[in-house]
Amino acid sequence: MNLLYDGQLITTSFIVTYRGKSLKIGGVIVDTGSSHTVISPDILESIGVNYENVDTIYEAYGIGGSVPFYTKVMDSLKIDAFIIESFEVDVGMLPKEHPALIGLDVLKSYNFIIDFGKLKLYPGT
Repeated sequence: MNLLYDGQLITTSFIVTYRGKSLKIGGVIVDTGSSHTVISPDILESIGVNYENVDTIYEAYGIGGSVPFYTKVMDSLKIDAFIIESFEVDVGMLPKEHPALIGLDVLKSYNFIIDFGKLKLYPGT
């Protein structure tokens, strides 16, 4: 999969599916410093993902402080041709220009390889 580098961040895109509805999300940050994959609730509303009373709210901590989030299980997360079925993502606020980020729960768990020279992301073997 091709990556983009704007001088500060490395980004890509993926397709998320929830209850049979799919959405391609661009501007996704490839974030080796994040333990979890996060998608903004604003963008997920278009495929029916909403906070429900049974969802637990957590706090995520980073350099900028803390941000509340909840988790949802997606039908799938598709990164190029690589598909992860029944995948849990964190739903929390992110900057509008970057509505999602791929964290170590995907990158490490599925042995993704980041080729910085070619700006490519490959699933490992």
